[in-house]
Amino acid sequence: MPPLDIDNVRAVILALAVAIIATVLFDAATAHAQGCMCVADGPTETATADTASELETVIGLLKQDVKENTITATSVTTGGGGGLWRAEGGYLTSLTQNLSLGIFDPQKFAANFPGWLALTPTSTQDAKQISALSLATYAGAVTIAQQQAANFGNEDNQLGAIESASSDSGAVLQAIQANTEAVLAVASQIQALRQIEITHLDIDAVHHGEELNERARAEATTAKSLNVGVAP
Repeated sequence: MPPLDIDNVRAVILALAVAIIATVLFDAATAHAQGCMCVADGPTETATADTASELETVIGLLKQDVKENTITATSVTTGGGGGLWRAEGGYLTSLTQNLSLGIFDPQKFAANFPGWLALTPTSTQDAKQISALSLATYAGAVTIAQQQAANFGNEDNQLGAIESASSDSGAVLQAIQANTEAVLAVASQIQALRQIEITHLDIDAVHHGEELNERARAEATTAKSLNVGVAP
């Protein structure tokens, strides 16, 4: 049964109560006018009984409506589906730190890839250093991939807990909270994808920076040689 309109129910009860009181007062007034307080009026008594029965029915409906509204109020105020999501900021930061052994900041990039600059007597040592740092960057990316793959089990455990909370929800608020946890879990996956994209950007920058730097320095050296040892 759909919930009753509480204002309409109250109006009906008030109207019935007024009708009953009016009937009783009318009977009393009539009896007094006739000089006797003991008046037997069958039709009036029957109508009064019917009115009282209707009033009892309405009161029963009102009690049922209050009960249903109480159930609804409890459902929308009873939580218990939250608290399953965990922040991933620290974990993602630890992943990204694997790149720090290589080239992962603008200062180190600029120091190792100067671009158009003729080779110097220390160029061999510079090349060795660049190779080591580039390989360290790639190794960091491999480590990140391994660590993310090793975390799949933990992700499944978290998703399983969220699924259980959703299935066991016995209240509206609890179900809403469990759904919010699921949305946050999706957000965590997006963060993990962004971390992977950061890794891609870094290794791509190092790869292309190394290639362009090598070509630019070779061309700068040739130009300097052809210009009698003076950088053009």
